[in-house]
Amino acid sequence: MPKTKILCTIGPATWDKEILKDIIKNGMAVARINGAFADVTELDRVAKIIRSISKDVALMLDIKGTEVRLNKFKESLIIKKGDKVIIGSGREDKIYPVTYPDLYRDLKQGDNLVIDDGKVKLTVVDIQDKKIHTKVVEGNEISPGKSINTPGIALSNPALTEIDKEQMKFAVKDNWDFVAASFVRSKKDIEAVKSELKGSLIKIFAKVEDAQGIENIDEIIDVADGIIIARGDLGVEIPFEKIPMIQKKIITKCLLKAKPVVVATHMLESMIESPVATRAEINDVANAVFDGSDILWLSAESSKGKYPREAVKTLKQVAIEAEKYVLPEILDGEPEINPITVALAKGVLDIARSLPIDKIVVATGSGKTARIISSFRPKQPIIALTSNETYKRQLNATWGVKAMVMETVESDRDKAISKVVKKALEEKLVKKSDLILVVRGTTPSSQNTNSLEVGIVGEMINKLTD
Repeated sequence: MPKTKILCTIGPATWDKEILKDIIKNGMAVARINGAFADVTELDRVAKIIRSISKDVALMLDIKGTEVRLNKFKESLIIKKGDKVIIGSGREDKIYPVTYPDLYRDLKQGDNLVIDDGKVKLTVVDIQDKKIHTKVVEGNEISPGKSINTPGIALSNPALTEIDKEQMKFAVKDNWDFVAASFVRSKKDIEAVKSELKGSLIKIFAKVEDAQGIENIDEIIDVADGIIIARGDLGVEIPFEKIPMIQKKIITKCLLKAKPVVVATHMLESMIESPVATRAEINDVANAVFDGSDILWLSAESSKGKYPREAVKTLKQVAIEAEKYVLPEILDGEPEINPITVALAKGVLDIARSLPIDKIVVATGSGKTARIISSFRPKQPIIALTSNETYKRQLNATWGVKAMVMETVESDRDKAISKVVKKALEEKLVKKSDLILVVRGTTPSSQNTNSLEVGIVGEMINKLTD
């Protein structure tokens, strides 16, 4: 499997069990369900299908938050340049922004609305009786349920909708792993999500999709558990030529803080209709790996495309090849993490460079130490032993890590290391002849990772019986 993880959006194209089995076999580590197109019943149905195939795939709920979407009206509206289109504010209207009916309050004459990632552009002509009167500038068709962007306009809609809250309540009860929050504008939006998830182990990914999110990226990274660079909406909200450098800068910031980062949208867009990706798409995927992304994200390619199996295989092949050229590196600037753990992680990298280490084995309760080591991108696979199944699945979002659960903790240092290594051997993640580097805390209550040991797997296990 590639060290760079693969996330697939689940939809009609991947509901079939045999297709799901294939894409899991080929590397899907995280399954994303888009809350814009699913109610709680649908979330439950899809989760059960995935879990019936694999208990190891992490589940991500993508809530809509401040994203603005059209209602699901019956038939697409065929348009041409110069046509007038009225966007209302409630159920009595044919077309209205269902996630933010009060959109008209934030607009004025001359503002632009962009629909469906730029396929349609409208200009506001007038606001009357809570209705937005617009003129078509570009586009041929307005389809139901599509997103609406308002470039350069700061909207005043709340961070969460009642639907978001209902879906998150279900996710907590059903033990999901991640929530992705759309159109995060500042740390306050993440704090609002956290308040709804209080008491759960669910980690929050912030989707950065507009100018406000970019402006406040540092504070967002500080409070979120991971970042999603949502290039589709970003390319509408800000000049698209700025996206490549924004992608690189955000990835670097996340690496410095050992937080997973996802590159999303349009990775293999042509594979919605074609079994073969374009060469430009192949280069884009490889560059996302070179930049340091933890996860590659499929949207329509896997949710409604004709070739979901082929799309996942393509990501896998390109990632494996690109990873050959990803060099271990400690970036300039100290990560804002416990200094003892950072120092040990740097030691891990030095040892892994100096000796013919086959695997790095990490005893990490919540996964934090494994994420820090991963951020330095060692060549060796990282095997993480965590304290529960949720933490294990959440490491599916971290580059180069294969996780398993080991609940019991030994206070004796040698016995603890031996048991850790034995567990890795039993799971067939190491061989007896492997030279491994083991990283762990010195006591069960230790909050710091402060122990390193190098040895042959067979010899380390023998300490249990000596």
